[in-house]
Amino acid sequence: MSLKKIISFTAICFLLVGCTTAPKLNPSLIRPWSETLDKEYPQDKVTIVSYKHGPYELFYVTAHHSTQISSDTNRAVDALFDKKKFNVLVIEPISYSYGESPAWFVEESKKGLSQDFVPGGESAWATLKANSANIPFYGGEPDHLDIYKALKAKGYPDQDVIGFYFARQIPAWIRQKEPVKNLLLKKYPDFSNSYCQRFSIQICPKLNETLAWFKSNNGHDLSIDVTNNEMGPYQNGTFTQRIAYAIDEVRNAYTLNVVQTLLEKYKKVAVVYGASHFRNLRKSFDEVLGDPSFEEIK
Repeated sequence: MSLKKIISFTAICFLLVGCTTAPKLNPSLIRPWSETLDKEYPQDKVTIVSYKHGPYELFYVTAHHSTQISSDTNRAVDALFDKKKFNVLVIEPISYSYGESPAWFVEESKKGLSQDFVPGGESAWATLKANSANIPFYGGEPDHLDIYKALKAKGYPDQDVIGFYFARQIPAWIRQKEPVKNLLLKKYPDFSNSYCQRFSIQICPKLNETLAWFKSNNGHDLSIDVTNNEMGPYQNGTFTQRIAYAIDEVRNAYTLNVVQTLLEKYKKVAVVYGASHFRNLRKSFDEVLGDPSFEEIK
C-alpha cells in the first residue's frame, strides 16, 4: 500500500470508526538511564505532559517525589485533576496486581495528612483526589517477587537485594519525616524480615551485615544522608546504582505494559510517576501517540 493510501486509510479510520484499536507501545524503545537522559527536558521542571491520538489520551505528571502539598509536584497533581479529563489513574509505589483502587492504599494515604504534609507523597495525594472523584486507580509496578527473581537471574545474591531495598528506602523515610535518631536500627528488623518472608529467604541478613555490605561495595558508611542519586539507575555507576539499573529494566517494561493495558480499556489515562521514568518511556509514547505538549508548573 502506498504512503498516500495509508494516510487516507488512517484519516477514514478516525472519521468513521474512531480508531478503536489502542496504539501499541513499543518496549524496545525504552531508553536506559544515562547522563544524557538526565539532561533531557524537563529535567528538574515539574510538568504535565499531554498526548492525544484519536480517542486515546495520555497525561503524565513528571513528579519529583514530595510530601509537601504546596510543592510543584502536588500542585501539578491538583492541576491534573482540575484541568484534564481522564478515566483512570496510574501511580508509582504499588503493584498492579493489587487491582483496581485497593481500599487499603486509600486508608494508608490518609494517615498523617495535615495542612501541608502528605506522608505518602504525590502518589498518596493523587490517590485521595482520585478516590474523591470516583476515578479508579492502579499501581503501575511489578510485584517485588518478580523483581527479586529478575535480580537473582542476573546473579545478585540475597544480601544484595535486601541491602539495596533497605538503602533505597532511607530517603523515603526522611521525606516522610520519620524520627532520625537511631533510624536504621529501628527500621531495619521489621523491614528486612518483611522482605525476607516475601522472598522466602531463609537466612535474613542482620543490620551489621548490611552495613558492612554497603561500605564494602560503595566505599562509605550507610547513613540517613544516603541520597536518591546513589540509589539511581546508572549502568556504569556505583554498585547500588548498577542494581537500580537492573531493577529499572524490569520496572519500566512493566509500567509501559500497564499503560498499554489501561489505554485499551479506559482510553484516557493519567500517570503520576517520577520524571526520570517519563524520559525512559518517552520514545515509546512518542512513536504512536505523537509529539506531546508540556505544561510547566511554576
